This record gives sequence, C-alpha cells and structure tokens, in this order.
Amino acid sequence: MGVTIKPISLDNKQEIEAFLHLPWSIYIQNGKKDPNWVPPFLPDQRSLLSPKSNPFHEHAKVQLFLAYNDKNELVGRISASVDDNFNKFHNEKTGFYGWYESINDAEVAKALYQAAAGFLKAQGMNTMRGPASFTSNDDYFGFLLEGFDSPARIAMTYNPPYYIELAEKAGLTKAKDLYAWYLSTTSDFAERVVKIADRTRKRENITIRPINMKTFEADVKTVMDLYNLIWEKNWGFVPMTAAEFAYQAKKLKDIVWADFIHIAEVDGKAVGFNLVVPDINQVLIKMNGELFSWSDPFAIFTFLLGVGKINDTREMAMGVHPDYRKKGLEAVLYLEALKTGKKRKILGGELSWTLEDNVGINSGIEAMGGKVIKKYRIYERSL
Repeated sequence: MGVTIKPISLDNKQEIEAFLHLPWSIYIQNGKKDPNWVPPFLPDQRSLLSPKSNPFHEHAKVQLFLAYNDKNELVGRISASVDDNFNKFHNEKTGFYGWYESINDAEVAKALYQAAAGFLKAQGMNTMRGPASFTSNDDYFGFLLEGFDSPARIAMTYNPPYYIELAEKAGLTKAKDLYAWYLSTTSDFAERVVKIADRTRKRENITIRPINMKTFEADVKTVMDLYNLIWEKNWGFVPMTAAEFAYQAKKLKDIVWADFIHIAEVDGKAVGFNLVVPDINQVLIKMNGELFSWSDPFAIFTFLLGVGKINDTREMAMGVHPDYRKKGLEAVLYLEALKTGKKRKILGGELSWTLEDNVGINSGIEAMGGKVIKKYRIYERSL
C-alpha cells in the first residue's frame, strides 16, 4: 500500500478537524464501537492544539502529520514537538511524538514515525521519545501496554494492542514503563499504615484541608509551587509555567470535587497535596466527543445527568515536600482520600501514573492494598 504523509498547519481548521476525528475510524469498525474506548472530548483537544489557547506553544514547536493511503483515505496521524523548556531543564536534545493513531499497517506506522523523526532531527534533536501529547504534564502519556479490559480513567491512554508492535517494528525501544494502580474504598488500610498516619499527624502537627474554591487561584499557586519542587528530579518531568498551570487548573475547575483535593499544612505552610478528580470518562464514554452538535443534540443533558452518577476517581498527583518525605505524610494523605471516598460512597480510585522504578511510592501503594491494573510504555529512538 502506498502511503502519503502530509504535514498540516495548526491554523488550518479543516485539517485539524480531520486530525481530531481520525480515532472514530480506528475504534469503530463495521458500525461496532470498541466498548472500552472513550471518545476524546474535542473542545479540550482543540484547545490543546491551539497556539492561541495553550501556553505550551509559547516555548515549543509543534508539527502535525496525516497519513493517506493510495485511495486518499486518512489512515494515520502523529505529532512531533520540541519543548525548549524540557531541553533546557534536562540539558538534552529530545523531541517528542504524540497524538498517534493509525490502522494496523506497519508501512503506515513507519511512514508516520519517519515524518516525526525527520522534523525533530531538522530541529537539532538527537532523540525522539513518546507518545506524549505534549509532555508528561499533559493527557495521554505512553501507550497502553497491559489492561485492555476496561476503559481508561480521565486523561489516561487507551489504544489498540497493535500499537506496541507497530512502534517496535518502526525501531522504537522501551524507555520507561508506567503503572496505574487501583485502591478500593471497601478495603481497609492495614493497621500499620493507619498507626503511621496517626503518629505522623500528631508528631509533625499536620493539618489537612480541602482546596478552597473561594480562593481557588491562591490555592492553585500553592499547589503549583509544591508540584514543581516535588517532581523536579523525576524522570521525564518538566516544570510547568504559571500560565500552563493556570491553563490546566481552569480545565479541571468545573469538574473537581473540592473535598477531594487535599493540602497538608504545618504551621500554616503547605508541605504536601493530593489531587483526586472524578472519573469524567464514565460520562464521556456515553457521548460522541462534543457537548453541542447536530449529530447529538442531547449531549449536554447526557453530560449533566451523568456527572452526578460518577462513582470512581483518579488520583492525578500526590506529592510531599522534600523536607517531609519518609515521615509518613504520604500515608496521611492517602488515608484522608480513603475517608473522603467512603463518605462520598465512591467505589475506589485509580492512582496513576507511577514510574516502574519508583520503589518507594510503589511499595507504599502496595502496602495499602493497591493493585496494578494497567501498564503504559514510553518509547524512544536515536535520531
């Protein structure tokens, strides 16, 4: 099969719509939808790709590509991006690919990866890594490797199993695996963990409070400062600018449950936080990517009615100030989330993602009864 790769402009609305709507032809075959595929929320995706909306573009270069077969049918897509902030922070020359979707065809995959690699090499990069849309701070980081039997939680990846084989046939190799854990509210913490949390709370004079929606911007600034400090040594991390953090916070503000976002303080100083959000994918899976459209005029009602029935969560980020690590504060934050979940009668929550080699965090989650339910893989190759 002949393959034609076409670079598209971020300003071309028609081509951007083709780029964004491609997944419908991948996950719906012969009128049958993959039951575990959650249609992406298109208003959010348009915003991510827009240089006018997403502050990521202020310090990055992005090129999108579409793949067509010899019948001029759209059969694949990919992005290539260079984040100046990432490379400055890590002193690297690493570019990223992302937004990958394609039919199960090695020739199509190879052509897409070559297009992305060619752009990144022309920008002076010596490594291509991904998938990342666009950084580890964004949605859809990594290919799903294990756990295809259930839908992804909010902002996590779902893809056909064959994406792994196509990537490896195109010369990409494993860079890092990521774990998604599940912790049920019906499981009590081990007595040892509860005792550690209680001792820590008393010894360190720790107080836990929910985020205050009346002073939302101030609390967002507090969490941002902690986030950039806590994760600075993590593999693949890049600090978020104030504009980027505000952008992400604005997206979440309308769906978060304030009592599920906890800030830990000692003498009024923030020393840790836990960001747990409702799994909005439970609603989006019943929709078709839009809140308002002629094809689904009742989408907004599906959304509004569904939000009140969400019974699962995702812990998107949890962190402790370096001065308070290994003192039991992590247990305090996890225990507070469990109490909140039980109060809300939530089934449980996914803790995602963690690095495969983060032994301290992974062993702590396992000690509390967490189980790995999904694995994701980041790939890379030299340019």
